[in-house]
Amino acid sequence: MPINFDKKNVMKRKFILIISVFTVVVFFVYLLFFSENNLYKHKELDLKIKQLDENIANAKNQINNTYSFEQLEDDTAVILEKYAREQLNLQRKNEDVFVIVYE
Repeated sequence: MPINFDKKNVMKRKFILIISVFTVVVFFVYLLFFSENNLYKHKELDLKIKQLDENIANAKNQINNTYSFEQLEDDTAVILEKYAREQLNLQRKNEDVFVIVYE
């Protein structure tokens, strides 16, 4: 079966190819710049993740500098909770924390 390469058939295929490529390009432009998860938001979230990781590392360094290795080795969970409550003023979900500042 020979393939028919008449001018009309070739133009039809080119048109379909151009339309499909255009559709794919428009779709990717929409995804990259206009959708809810665009590149700008991804960069913002990556920066926020990096900052939070640095905060975690700094908090761990502060804890290690505050308590001795033996104390951390004995009751790590208790020491971490005590440090978080006293130094960082953190709280549990269903708990109110009142900080009294003496002047």
